[in-house]
Amino acid sequence: MKSPLRRLGLVGCGAIGRTLALQLVKKKSPFRVTAVWDQNPAAARELSTLLKPAPHCCSSLSDLVRRSDFVLEAASQAAAILAAEAALRARKPVMLLSTGGFFLQAGRLTALARKNRTKLYLPSGAVAGMDALKAARQIGRLRSVTITSSKPPQGFKGAPGLTPDQVRQLAELQKPLALYEGPVEGALKRFPANVNVSATTALASHPTKVQVRVVADPAATRNRHEIRAEGDFGTLTAVTENLPSKLNPKTSALAVQSALALLERLGDFVEVGS
Repeated sequence: MKSPLRRLGLVGCGAIGRTLALQLVKKKSPFRVTAVWDQNPAAARELSTLLKPAPHCCSSLSDLVRRSDFVLEAASQAAAILAAEAALRARKPVMLLSTGGFFLQAGRLTALARKNRTKLYLPSGAVAGMDALKAARQIGRLRSVTITSSKPPQGFKGAPGLTPDQVRQLAELQKPLALYEGPVEGALKRFPANVNVSATTALASHPTKVQVRVVADPAATRNRHEIRAEGDFGTLTAVTENLPSKLNPKTSALAVQSALALLERLGDFVEVGS
């Protein structure tokens, strides 16, 4: 039996959102983008012209939620929080690609989802090992979890957490440079477009036990994430080396595919809006 079409509202029409929308059409997904919104209205209009039938370019998040059965955020941490609030209050399920936004407001957004009996989905993104970490935290104590994210220097262009000295060093980098070492929240605030994987790792394991290293490597041609965990379960090492997105080197191509894979599973057996 063919799945019924579900109206998908897309928040964020940049490189990731555009790729997602076009892939949904290519895969003939039961999710059809019927509404789009972006802080840059021109980006929403441009994407709308690429899709048939053309989705409605919304003037606000509330308008997008009203026109959707399912909301998907592919924009930024700040947009993720706003999109989740708007969707959950309207009792519409929502998927957040910017897991860092959820991490920073996890308690409030989880409570809102429960209050309104609505689902909030987080794809695993550009990193492997999440199922193993979720299992490991059930087996006694997790003693330590570290994630080291290494990317080419251009992947950090415009990051708000760069110091003037680091900006200068990146321009003439000859060897790997550690840009940050510390807890997840600090990494998310300093490198909001680069380290959603650290939030995903923390949510799968234990937020207060995760330490993050962010490294710029001039020899790197891929975005590399290495997770190491130790606990009563034993030890775990998971390494993912992703090709950067052709449209946005700050993110990985796998991040988009992870969201598409989750939508594909939901399209098979979830009754959206229930």
